[in-house]
Amino acid sequence: MKKLFIICLLILFSIVSKAQYANSWGIGFGNPSGISYKTFISNNKALDITLGGFKHYFSLNGMYEIHTPLGKKFQWYYGPGAHIGSWNWGKYGTGIFMGIDGALGIEFNPSIPFAFSLDLRPALNLVGKDWGNEFHWFWWQSQFAVRYVF
Repeated sequence: MKKLFIICLLILFSIVSKAQYANSWGIGFGNPSGISYKTFISNNKALDITLGGFKHYFSLNGMYEIHTPLGKKFQWYYGPGAHIGSWNWGKYGTGIFMGIDGALGIEFNPSIPFAFSLDLRPALNLVGKDWGNEFHWFWWQSQFAVRYVF
């Protein structure tokens, strides 16, 4: 009986310590808004990619996230990332931009095949063109994502 109890505990801890899913596809709302894909590359590390844009720009954002459990169904995460994109802002013309991002967020993974995340993503442009008389080299982004988990 004692051995069975220890085996059950080991199985339970191995399940809890792993990411609750391997891959997910969905939609991110915010800045940027678009198609969102997340894949876990290890138990607590994930790649989070969004292809989309907001108002006058289109971008590809990639984040490397480190997840830490916060109870059974929640995880908080943080990590670095990068973005590349193009913009078209009427009288100011068009251009490209590239830079680095950060992420700090929380993810909820209920007992249904969906995950919900909310994060804050500061961004720093390293390459780009000014929009009018100002260069948007730093801005705050945030995103709420709903993804189907598989």
